[in-house]
Amino acid sequence: MALFDLCVTASRRPDLLAITLESFSDRIFSHCKPDRVFVNLDPIFGSEENHLAVVSLVRDRFPAATIFEPETPCFGAAVKRLWSATEADYVFHMEDDWVANSDVTDEIFRPFEDPRIQQVSFHRNQNWDFRKKGHFHEKKDYFRILGLKLPFYKATPQFTTSPSILRGEFARVAAALMDPGHDPEKQFYSSVNLELERFVKPFRNYIYSQDGGPVIRDIGCEWRDTRGIQKVIKDGISTWEMPA
Repeated sequence: MALFDLCVTASRRPDLLAITLESFSDRIFSHCKPDRVFVNLDPIFGSEENHLAVVSLVRDRFPAATIFEPETPCFGAAVKRLWSATEADYVFHMEDDWVANSDVTDEIFRPFEDPRIQQVSFHRNQNWDFRKKGHFHEKKDYFRILGLKLPFYKATPQFTTSPSILRGEFARVAAALMDPGHDPEKQFYSSVNLELERFVKPFRNYIYSQDGGPVIRDIGCEWRDTRGIQKVIKDGISTWEMPA
């Protein structure tokens, strides 16, 4: 079984983190256990009491975890910090607001037999059609003449910060190239970090599913919607807009 370090981006939302940790522990980490655990706890969305509750949840589940507690929240800095801290051959990246739909064993590492594949992402989109799109997550830029789309395109790999497993060296090099001030995911393909895009261009992100359906489910969107919190991305920079 491949050794991996677990990286978790968390905020002051112990209610969501409790669900996430229980779900992933029961359905994934019971089959393949992390070697080391790193958690970045950003001071956002909750109180100091919520902050301490998150620390307690992590310690109960992973007593030896390294917990980073920055003074200001920054998702880009969180991902850069976490991935840079790892040492294992593989990095399991996850956030604090997802649920695992089904059991995942060490078969998740099988796609890495292809040396082009640097990330295996858990299928999370109900609208993803493997028959049409295949398993590689990429952006297709079609050539056009007089407004007509030609059957020729340039494929740009799209990597993600949703729950996934990355090759450790790939994650650490990507982290070194990341600009902490920008959304980390958008830096892979949105022309805001050309050096990072050049590095990842030869590689691939494989979408994993046992049966063609989503492996994980987002529980953070509903949490934010009920509170009127919106994520705004402008020029590759992500900010959260809170209700007045």
